[in-house]
Amino acid sequence: MTQTLFSASLIAEVLPRLVQRHPDESMRRLEELRQLTRGALAEMRTLLLELRPATLMEVSIEELLRQLTEAARGRARIPIELLVQGTAQLPPAVKVAFYYVAQEALNNVTKHARAGRVVVLLDADATHAVLTIHDNGQGFDLTTVTPEHLGLAIMRERAESIGATLVIESAPGAGAVVTLRWQQNRIAEQLDR
Repeated sequence: MTQTLFSASLIAEVLPRLVQRHPDESMRRLEELRQLTRGALAEMRTLLLELRPATLMEVSIEELLRQLTEAARGRARIPIELLVQGTAQLPPAVKVAFYYVAQEALNNVTKHARAGRVVVLLDADATHAVLTIHDNGQGFDLTTVTPEHLGLAIMRERAESIGATLVIESAPGAGAVVTLRWQQNRIAEQLDR
């Protein structure tokens, strides 16, 4: 967030002089400033949510994903589209796992992918949920990922903690697709009764 705010302050400093000399460029920079501040605001909301983990339980998964995508859009300055199909009242542990996997996947996109476009898709109802994050970036070779790349390991651990499957598909030059798939366990549900 510090980098985002620093970039926004630099643009704000130059903007008054730019308006007089290059009105078209100043409009472009003004739009960039708007996106940066919206991203910083979304990232601040995300940080505040994480300071009080109980708050994550109160906010819908759709709203959590919206804040994550806005924050990532502001940091990376690339189009990130969020599509939500169905209304999801996911169990709390599932919602939190989906949140953290989405956060890590978007962090990887903004740091490494050099993507021009990202699509985040959530398809969920009370018994299943699928989260897909697809970018058109540079991709990577999955066989060369070493254990010190904790982001992928953390996503796998989050998936395992809720009995979900995590599939990561990528190849150099072909972008990446992260898919998290959760299905309610009917046997466990019947045993709980």
